[in-house]
Amino acid sequence: MLIVIRKVLGLIIACTWVMTVTSAAVHAQPRVELELVTEPGFPPASSHRWMHALQDLRLGHLQIRSAYPGDRPDIRQRGEGASASYRVIGVLTAGNTLRLPGGEFRLSELSGLRDWLEKLQRGGEQRLRETEAAFGLTPTQLVGVHEKLCVPVNFSTQGQRTFDVLNRIAASLSLSFLADGPTRVVLRDEEPVRDELQGLTAGTAVAAILRPLGLVLVPQEQPDGQIRLAILPVQQASESWPIGWPSDRAPRETLPDLFSFLNVEIADTPLSEALEAIGERLPAPFLYDHNSLARQRIAPAEIPVSLPEGRTYYQRILTRLLSQAKLTSELRVDDAGTPFLWISPVRRH
Repeated sequence: MLIVIRKVLGLIIACTWVMTVTSAAVHAQPRVELELVTEPGFPPASSHRWMHALQDLRLGHLQIRSAYPGDRPDIRQRGEGASASYRVIGVLTAGNTLRLPGGEFRLSELSGLRDWLEKLQRGGEQRLRETEAAFGLTPTQLVGVHEKLCVPVNFSTQGQRTFDVLNRIAASLSLSFLADGPTRVVLRDEEPVRDELQGLTAGTAVAAILRPLGLVLVPQEQPDGQIRLAILPVQQASESWPIGWPSDRAPRETLPDLFSFLNVEIADTPLSEALEAIGERLPAPFLYDHNSLARQRIAPAEIPVSLPEGRTYYQRILTRLLSQAKLTSELRVDDAGTPFLWISPVRRH
């Protein structure tokens, strides 16, 4: 690191400080040159504080000088792709803030400034203008992830080793998984996949596979701008890819067979057997909230259910059977709009 300090016109307010960093870390991403100009009223003594604070931002070039007529926040790009570099003009204001295109920061808000610089390096000025959606991604990125997770699972999953199933799903995706050592140990356990996920999309299937293991799926933008699918312990994630979505259509449109009538009679049959028989008649799989069932010690195979003889429709049958085990069902759709039923304990108020 080379730091050159020089005075112009003998005034601190008009001084120019230059820092040039030649480490390999800087060149791993597009180079950013930051030129800060001080507007009238900027506290002269604060130049030292700003220079010291900005030295850790891995800038290719940092300079503070007095403002020239016409100076304003600006970004100028040189080159394209991996060879791109950016010259940024920022204004140090009379209120001792740093004003940049699309952002204004105080000395106490350097984490926000670091995020600003990372966005610039990842996608240029356009990335700075885009709003953030879920997972810190832009709306365009999020739509791209959703589309890539719409690949259907084309093999049977129930009873198969979790690690094997995830490997086969990963092979069908254009996005790669990311997991640390302890997480990989959990994934390599002999725990089998509990639900049949064939026909559902990869995003919904992976989220359902990970939940019983205490893990979640989180799309993350990497420093190189690529998006990978991080597998994390649930405690480490503030948001995660869901096990399906609410349908934007009415239940009768989403899964018409739920409202088909039939004659039925069930007498002292384990709930799991009754649900399996119904599941064979409905074109939608049943997925279970295994974590919540375990916490509330609800074992569908050990709970007998009954239904008197009569004529009714599938949704009412499910509601009456599940209520006997303090369970409920929710109609959801996967990433491509395929319906399934999510079975979980009745919420306690």
